[in-house]
Amino acid sequence: MTIALLVLLILLVAHLLILPLSKKRPVFIKGFEGSFFIFVFLAIIAAIIHPIIYIFAIVIGIFIYCTESWIIYGVSKENIGNALDKAVLASRTTSIKIANGYEVDGNMLVKINSLSLRVCYIQYKSKAGSKKAELTKDIFRKFIQNYYI
Repeated sequence: MTIALLVLLILLVAHLLILPLSKKRPVFIKGFEGSFFIFVFLAIIAAIIHPIIYIFAIVIGIFIYCTESWIIYGVSKENIGNALDKAVLASRTTSIKIANGYEVDGNMLVKINSLSLRVCYIQYKSKAGSKKAELTKDIFRKFIQNYYI
């Protein structure tokens, strides 16, 4: 079991970390791949340290997947805010700056938290399904991925 988890971790590290860093792009941990990566990483730690961490790995993996959050390494919080402003202009929507983020098109809350100097946690909450808000989210992701580290 540990060998299989180690092989999965190596493949996920190559896909999610080494490939973007080799191109000097930011690391994006989001969706199913990101939650599965964190699950496998914590599962290997659990295999080495203590089996109770498996439960923690499952909870964290499900949390990242269900909350539609992104963890981004390599871009500062100011650049992420600029990327969101550009995405709002490109998709021709409106945004209102709130305490810890933005409200896009009146339908989606985008919260940007800085975990360290170049690591940010972005969380989305949709009030109603809006095509413009989803378009803004996709353009926002592409603007972030185009930043050089």
